[in-house]
Amino acid sequence: MAFSTFGMVIFSAILAAVIVGGIAWFWLRSHVQAPAPASRLREVAPVETDVPVAIAPVAAGDLQRRFLLHALAVADDAPLRVQRAVVDDVVATLTRADLSSRYTPRRPNLLPQLIQSVNDSAASSRSIARIIGSDPVLAATLLRIANSPLYRLQRQDVQRIERAVTLIGNDGIRQIISAALVQPVMQAASGEDALFARQLWDYTLVLSLAAADHARSMEQEDGFAAQLAGLLLGLSGAMVMQACADVLARSPLRAREPGTLLEALERCTAPTAVRIAEHWKLAPSIMQALRDVDAQAPAGLAHSLQVGRLAASAAMLHAGGKMQEEQALAALSSQLPPHVAVWLWKRVNRQAPDDHR
Repeated sequence: MAFSTFGMVIFSAILAAVIVGGIAWFWLRSHVQAPAPASRLREVAPVETDVPVAIAPVAAGDLQRRFLLHALAVADDAPLRVQRAVVDDVVATLTRADLSSRYTPRRPNLLPQLIQSVNDSAASSRSIARIIGSDPVLAATLLRIANSPLYRLQRQDVQRIERAVTLIGNDGIRQIISAALVQPVMQAASGEDALFARQLWDYTLVLSLAAADHARSMEQEDGFAAQLAGLLLGLSGAMVMQACADVLARSPLRAREPGTLLEALERCTAPTAVRIAEHWKLAPSIMQALRDVDAQAPAGLAHSLQVGRLAASAAMLHAGGKMQEEQALAALSSQLPPHVAVWLWKRVNRQAPDDHR
């Protein structure tokens, strides 16, 4: 099914709203519906109904797995055990989930108006800035992202929305709007999974940006479609973690094994993203890219998603002090043409992930 540029932007607006509501639900539910206070949980002895199975250590060149373990605050060489029954329960939970009621957020009324103005070549930066300025949270977040190293175009901070719109342009504003709607809820968590949530947000932002750049420059594909698919992968990762928390909170209680979380994320993230894309009737190219993202030799948008994940993992590991710049560039060069690796590394290696100002 072919989509016009306007149609794709409207779909992107809806998806950005989905991500906001979905992740907001994710964190609200984890705080409001917690099964018991932490002190009470410590009094209940965990009961294992299945024997955890040891798995091989993560290879040094497996950047995606290394990033996930880093986000879970687990050392690369830590022993990993997988509770197969827990992972199966997570798969069943996500498969049975009613997306229309549990995971589908409401669309903000402001968003269609904003996207329509951004897509209108005749709209002035002042009119776009006026719409953004009517939502203080969105305005503040947009300025913060516009001033991050990933998007910064000048040495001094941009203080006014109208100036940001003028500097970045409509394509850049479309990207930042999607990111700005996601950032507050992905960084609002506290407790056991707060670090993972922050790391996931940073990773998702870099992934979507790198995938979009690669799609436009190397695959001659729709960069905005690649960005949407990357954002959807981030939302799916959050949903998988919520499903893990739900399963582990059921009786009998079971220990929280990082190896179990890792396997659940690897097994469920892409399929869950496909389910959401299908439910929202997104472009077939986006759905196919998500289906093929774990393939051995993908093409088109799926290849750009793989490249985005690789670049984002390297950037996050470098920002977290887990990988030297030379190692990160070598890892990228081992899987990409050298000139592409250098160009992409310069694009993502601006310390944006940990630069929370």
